[in-house]
Amino acid sequence: MITVAANAAVGEGQRGYRQPWSELKMVPALPVVELRRQADVLARQLREVDTMIQRTNWEAELLD
Repeated sequence: MITVAANAAVGEGQRGYRQPWSELKMVPALPVVELRRQADVLARQLREVDTMIQRTNWEAELLD
C-alpha cells in the first residue's frame, strides 16, 4: 500500500482527461521519498521473516 500511495502521489498511471499531460504540473501531496524508504524497509523485513520461516521449516523434524 505504501508503494501504491507513493506512485499515486507522483501521478504514475494517471492521465489528465481535459488537458495534455505536458501542461499539468504535479505537486506530490505525500512525502514520496520517505514512503519509498518505508516500503524498502518493510520489504526487507518481510524477506527476513520469510527466510526465518523457511529455515525453521527445514530444521524442524517431521512428525511420524
